[in-house]
Amino acid sequence: MALTLEQFFERIGYVTMKLTPGCNLKCTYCNVEAVTPKTPKMEIERFKRIADLLVKNTKSHFIGLEFHGGEPLLLSDEWYEEATSYGRALAREHNKIIEFPLVTNGTMLSEKRLNHLRKLGIRLCISCDGPPAINDELRGAGQRVERALKLVHDHRADKGVITVLSPSNWNRMPEVMDWFDEVGVHDFTINFLQPQGRGMDSDLLSGEQMFSAMRDIFEHMHANEVKVHEAETLLRVQRYAAGRDPAPKLHCSEFGCQAGRTYVAVDHFGTMHACGTDLTNHPIGHIDAPFNEGEYKKTLEKLHDKGPWVMRCFDCEAKEICNHGCPTTDYNSDEFKEHECKATKLLWDYFKANSDRVYELFDLYAERRLKREREAIARDGDRRGGELNPGALSS
Repeated sequence: MALTLEQFFERIGYVTMKLTPGCNLKCTYCNVEAVTPKTPKMEIERFKRIADLLVKNTKSHFIGLEFHGGEPLLLSDEWYEEATSYGRALAREHNKIIEFPLVTNGTMLSEKRLNHLRKLGIRLCISCDGPPAINDELRGAGQRVERALKLVHDHRADKGVITVLSPSNWNRMPEVMDWFDEVGVHDFTINFLQPQGRGMDSDLLSGEQMFSAMRDIFEHMHANEVKVHEAETLLRVQRYAAGRDPAPKLHCSEFGCQAGRTYVAVDHFGTMHACGTDLTNHPIGHIDAPFNEGEYKKTLEKLHDKGPWVMRCFDCEAKEICNHGCPTTDYNSDEFKEHECKATKLLWDYFKANSDRVYELFDLYAERRLKREREAIARDGDRRGGELNPGALSS
């Protein structure tokens, strides 16, 4: 019996909605080839169709509908009010807990809009590559991004920050992290510049440059008692100090990722994609068409097949801290895969040569995390649930 669309969504717990390919910026490495703000936007009825498919069919109790683009704040506050109201009512009806992350460049965020989005329960993730002068090299509008970060901090709003490591900032991470501290950013996540969209024409970082950036991040966290922490580097520290999860879930940071398995992206046309970081090579169907199980399986088999290249991993010590590559990125570039492999091996050697400091950082972060959790409980009265974000977002 052929798999229906409703049956397919039983396994899905998180959906990235590419609300528009439009953007008010033109970042040189944009992974979605964002274009003019006047481009089409997702109709609210299409959003409701996506929400119906996810909420009514998923077997997951905790679910996420993520707003992404382009720049999602090109859509109106009224659109978000209707969307979140519909999604939350549907979740209550089906005994689900739902969250609504939104990934933005921050340049269209005002105090009034921030307060409105907070009332709707939308959690912001802001893309920022560093202080205005650094951010402007490949992204632009650095001062507006700085204002947005300060605004979010002043209002004590929940936020995440995504930083793309690129030729503009890979050797300036201590400066970036000092500035983050000044504007109230105390945790962020790095993504290496990826060969996708406009990034196909960008200069990729070498393995040595990737490693150098992560080493500098580690050094800054250690020297400053994890005052500002970076999630990707801390994950490597945790794996080195405490070992890998023996039964990991599908995730961007594991050998097997969730793309097309427990996670999908849907663009404003209604086309489903295995992953939101590459809308070019891995379509798996349409929300208004019969589900083609055969084509879906072919797409996933091709996407997740790491090929003979992965044989080198089995006897490699560094596999203990390795993410084993992103399928959508590796699909586009063997060169990127080689660079990331080199960086991981260099970081492993660095950790071995500095084991005492790695364990010190591991303990420091555990202490700081416990302190922050206690402060959050005291401030909010209850503990927030864990993030549902499936991995490295980009905007």
